[in-house]
Amino acid sequence: MKRRTFLKRAGGFTAACMGAGLVNEGVAADDTVPSFPIVDTHVHFWDTARLRYPWLENSALLNRPYLPQKYDEAVGPVKVGKIVFVEAACADDQTQAEVDWVTALAKDEPRIQGIVANVPLEQGEAVMPRLEALTANPLVKGIRRFFSTQAQAPHGLLPALTKGVQCLERVGLHFDLGLQRGQIPVATELVRQCPNVRFMLNHIGVPDIKNNKLDPWRQEIRALAEFPNVFCKMSGAATLANHESWTPKDLKPALEHVIDCFGFERTAFGSDWPVMLSATTYPRWVVAAAWAVRGCSEAEKRLLFHDTAVAFYGLPSVFND
Repeated sequence: MKRRTFLKRAGGFTAACMGAGLVNEGVAADDTVPSFPIVDTHVHFWDTARLRYPWLENSALLNRPYLPQKYDEAVGPVKVGKIVFVEAACADDQTQAEVDWVTALAKDEPRIQGIVANVPLEQGEAVMPRLEALTANPLVKGIRRFFSTQAQAPHGLLPALTKGVQCLERVGLHFDLGLQRGQIPVATELVRQCPNVRFMLNHIGVPDIKNNKLDPWRQEIRALAEFPNVFCKMSGAATLANHESWTPKDLKPALEHVIDCFGFERTAFGSDWPVMLSATTYPRWVVAAAWAVRGCSEAEKRLLFHDTAVAFYGLPSVFND
């Protein structure tokens, strides 16, 4: 199905889906919800008694351990077959310890089949020994590094960061683009300078869903999607909306735009658990994401919730029950 056809067909389901109770906390008995085990491309685990997470200190909700057992409780009836762990911004001197700890977790939690680690790529070529060491761990699939910008650099992009990201090509790792709002143009310039690195945009590029201000995000996303080596996570949307009052209808324009720009072949589902808990339960987010693409075919649904993630991160292709 062509993307434009999907969007037209999906719009016809709006009233029916809203009336079907799909915003309930549990997963409704509805064919929008994947019947197969999904891949969650964006999960954080942390143990605040083990590692330091300075950004959690002011959060009563998040400043506590979030471990696989709690994740199991959170997913409820949703079938999750594979998990990609994404670095959780621990203290910079503990990032290797985080990788080692999650690798140990994976021995008891076999759904953890990928790790996106944190490496200071802004150090340029100096990060090569660290990257080479990480590739000895088959679970490590990519790197995420929130990057600062500087006004005097071209497009606000630090030259050393570009060199560090270019190093990923040499070790076969991908780059997860963790952005602040307004940084898509900077990310686009980074992508332009790294044509042989594959990128995964996190949290659909952080649009202002809460205030329904999707421009210039719409134009920036379309420009970024023109690069065939860029993929996008359908994650974080509920957190970007009004935490107390959002409905799937509020998220739908942004999610549809992502599909229109990247297609199902380059869009992958992610939860952003447990950060998402400030705005939604896990089942409610899955239902909302599935509802937003209800006009799609079964093959397209499998791309969004499984196949695209497997292809991008190089995960085992079999479905895990």
